[in-house]
Amino acid sequence: MVAAFGGSNPPTPARKLIMSDFLNKYKSVYNVFLDNWDYQSHYVMFLEKLLYEKTILPTHIKEMIFAYISSLNGCIYCKNIHAEIAKELIEEIKISSPLEDITMSSIENEYKSILKFSYKVNEDLDSINQNDVDEILENGFPENVISEVIAICSAAQYMNTTVKAHNIPALNDNMNAASVKMMIQKGYQGLAEYMIDRRNK
Repeated sequence: MVAAFGGSNPPTPARKLIMSDFLNKYKSVYNVFLDNWDYQSHYVMFLEKLLYEKTILPTHIKEMIFAYISSLNGCIYCKNIHAEIAKELIEEIKISSPLEDITMSSIENEYKSILKFSYKVNEDLDSINQNDVDEILENGFPENVISEVIAICSAAQYMNTTVKAHNIPALNDNMNAASVKMMIQKGYQGLAEYMIDRRNK
């Protein structure tokens, strides 16, 4: 109104400068979960049931899939933890592991088709075809193992996105080893309960 009578426009209020250290806030994905526990608790329980309760695939293979997908997605934090869990759960994995070259891996042959399928789920969904399904079934797996693999890949993708988008750095060797030990001993839900208890003290 002032401008209509020849006066100058009122000054635009200065924008309030908001400072946040959000991208340096988290050093562990579990702290992201606990800060948003109302909904993240459901994901933690999903991981517990999917990876540590008895399903079609043994836990070391499920952990290997999780590590493999994390490697494909460039999530070093997740890859390191889950690869080490897999190594702890089996006697040994050769240097040429599925994280580097599936066809040269030392895992049981029947699981190689599972890892090949995992690659397609992560990298090229549109290329999945009947041959992929047939190869898995020919190795003696029931059909619903395919849905299990898809669920593991999806869970890994979610975790990788959470870690990378929150700018969480890879753990050092000592912290990674401690995390692996706790994961094996407590599982996802047990570790969450442990961390909640620590927060409450």
